[in-house]
Amino acid sequence: MDTRAATARENLQIILDIGEQMLSSGAEIGRVEDSIERMCRVLGAEAIECFAITYVIVVTISGENLPGLTEIRRVDQFDRNMHKLTLLNTLSRDICAEKIELKEARIRLETIDQASASSLYSKMFIFALISLSFTIFFGGSIVDALVSALIGVLIAPIDQFLLNKELNRFVQVFLCAASAGFLSNLAARIGVGISSELVSIGNIMIFIPGVIFTCAIQEFFSNNMLSGLTRFTEAIMLSLVVATGFVFVNVLLG
Repeated sequence: MDTRAATARENLQIILDIGEQMLSSGAEIGRVEDSIERMCRVLGAEAIECFAITYVIVVTISGENLPGLTEIRRVDQFDRNMHKLTLLNTLSRDICAEKIELKEARIRLETIDQASASSLYSKMFIFALISLSFTIFFGGSIVDALVSALIGVLIAPIDQFLLNKELNRFVQVFLCAASAGFLSNLAARIGVGISSELVSIGNIMIFIPGVIFTCAIQEFFSNNMLSGLTRFTEAIMLSLVVATGFVFVNVLLG
């Protein structure tokens, strides 16, 4: 492979890195494909074929001064990070406006990845806030809400630990849901006037895949039926896993 082809392939890999992280952060398929096509034109491509679904990105480019290249990228990580997606959108626009070189984009991409990573303490705060808010919303008392928030704080490190172990996502969600169900039942048994159902409903909302479901509906309206069906099925399956985790603990504890 000559130097020109090697450079073009390296640049295409950078573009695919950006597209992969956009997709895993919650971007719709149309946005990912459009961003990749625009960045490839900056690379010098004249003919561009880009196809993306929830788990795969395929790009083929060619041009008068560019060798024909095809790259396939498997997408297997999903963090649904809207802040990260905003930074990635800005990065892709800067590349298209030729404000930065593609090689510089790799450095900036690594910075975005590090800056957008949530710390354990921020996750604990978010889990507590979600649990507390929804427990009150569904009619729980202040005591129920505080207990639910405490369980949210305790679930965050469990979730982070399982995430670091790179377990199957469904197994991870099931174990977190089961842990939350166990703690809510335990709190109800040792506390007076605490409702395990109202405490659990706040903790359940931590794991409900609302963003995935919203993305699925968005894909349907964008005529990306395959990706929409994939994400819709994923949302339904995750919801069933969450429910199974809580029901399993309730049945086990009687």
